[in-house]
Amino acid sequence: MTKMNIQKIADMTGVSKTTVSRVINQEKYVSSEIREKVLRVIEETGYVPNGNAINLSKGKSNTIGVTLPYNNLCYQSLINSILDQANLNGQKVLLLPTYHEEKIEFDYFSLLEQKTIDSLILTTRTSNIEAWEALNMKGKIISTEKLISDKIPMIYSDRQRCYELLFAELKNAHDTDIVFTVQRGVARSQSTFDKVKAFEMYFGKAIEGRDYYTNISGYEIGKEWVLKTFSNKKIPEVFYINGDDTAAGVLKGLEHLGYQHNHDFLLIGEGNTTFSEVLDFSTIDFTPQKIGEEVVNFVCGKMAESNKKYEPKIIWRLNE
Repeated sequence: MTKMNIQKIADMTGVSKTTVSRVINQEKYVSSEIREKVLRVIEETGYVPNGNAINLSKGKSNTIGVTLPYNNLCYQSLINSILDQANLNGQKVLLLPTYHEEKIEFDYFSLLEQKTIDSLILTTRTSNIEAWEALNMKGKIISTEKLISDKIPMIYSDRQRCYELLFAELKNAHDTDIVFTVQRGVARSQSTFDKVKAFEMYFGKAIEGRDYYTNISGYEIGKEWVLKTFSNKKIPEVFYINGDDTAAGVLKGLEHLGYQHNHDFLLIGEGNTTFSEVLDFSTIDFTPQKIGEEVVNFVCGKMAESNKKYEPKIIWRLNE
């Protein structure tokens, strides 16, 4: 079967390729009679226009790209906020998982040049790219986390300040036996770097495998980590866990070992999700709803401010 294209549609309708293109792109300057004729042939032949070609001719796709490591509950509130606000602005959203792979992340930038997407929201960074200015010329780019470079717009939660305040409060409460978990190591994550730095401001050198543990993410992994690590050793006074879902697994593991929350240990999660509310442990709200709304408004041209930080809120739940 011969593959259908614009030229064949033009031949079948007796009009030029330019006219067919105008009909496909819903442009003016085509009579109703010719428009109906072209659309009828397109329907009869089952021709599907090339989306990228249409986007290139129009100069925009009405699509926002959003990078994220993978489908994780830590990003759920932020992604939902982005989806809702994009819908209000008549935009589609293309989720782009990076799996923390630098090459995959970098390849997504080419989608701007191809006009597959009009803009790109970065929810996490695998590496620090130097050519920000060149990338920004291809389409609007904004980050939802703080970057070292100030050449790319950022609307983010001030995690570093929050970490400092949290560890300061724990220090003042005489909680000195603290363990915290992270997903990636210091060399690969700005958030981990900031968290370790804040810990060291109050408790001295942070040693991996003693003060903090990496590659901990998700309910099952949190539970398994606790059972493996603390079955035969004293538990710390405080567990500060990266993500409420992971903290829920940690809580389940500690209960399995016979410990009681807010009596034998203090548990702090991240995200202010249903997990922390239902299971009644402390958490941190990084304001993802506000950030999601504003990054979409920025890439849609509805706000000029492009470097803004929000103060996270520590939510203490200390009832025994």
